[in-house]
Amino acid sequence: MKNLDKISLLFLFLGIGFTLWEFSPKLSNSQIPAIITNDEAPSFDYKVLNVHDGDTIKVKRGGQVLNVRFACIDAPELKQPGGVEARDYLKSLISRSGGVVGLNIISKDRYNRSVAEVWVNLPSEGFPQGSPNLVQSVLASAGMVYGYEQYKKDCPSWEAVQSSELYAKQNRLGVWKNSNSQKPWEWRRGKK
Repeated sequence: MKNLDKISLLFLFLGIGFTLWEFSPKLSNSQIPAIITNDEAPSFDYKVLNVHDGDTIKVKRGGQVLNVRFACIDAPELKQPGGVEARDYLKSLISRSGGVVGLNIISKDRYNRSVAEVWVNLPSEGFPQGSPNLVQSVLASAGMVYGYEQYKKDCPSWEAVQSSELYAKQNRLGVWKNSNSQKPWEWRRGKK
């Protein structure tokens, strides 16, 4: 394993980096952590056609169009408090990445959506070409989404998402501002 890979994994497992960043709901002055959980980041060749909500996008690569549900997380529904904010935050991340993402497709869900880890290359100081960022962790760090523990077994980057969520929770960011916030899966259950 290359020394750079060892250093990246060390920071990931220790969770040190999360205490150094501050996030705001808008990206204007945010610093976004680079979280690399795979030895090799995916190729960034999926053009984002639509951001449906905080955890679902439509992408195109070549002639193939995919509906993608983000692995590991659950965003507030659009009709819930925080739902529109989560969607808009995701839109701004994708916009900063030039509208292109990388995918690590894990499975299909019952709606035939591809369940995937989603990556963006965000420009950052010292990395003009951008550095790979796991979108699920960025969203969780900003308090835009919840870690979806029910599906953590299908989430290769669960520890990164969990650490990111803990950061947001400790700093009362986004969905963690109000201790009475209803989790999206509970909200959906109540609507049935």
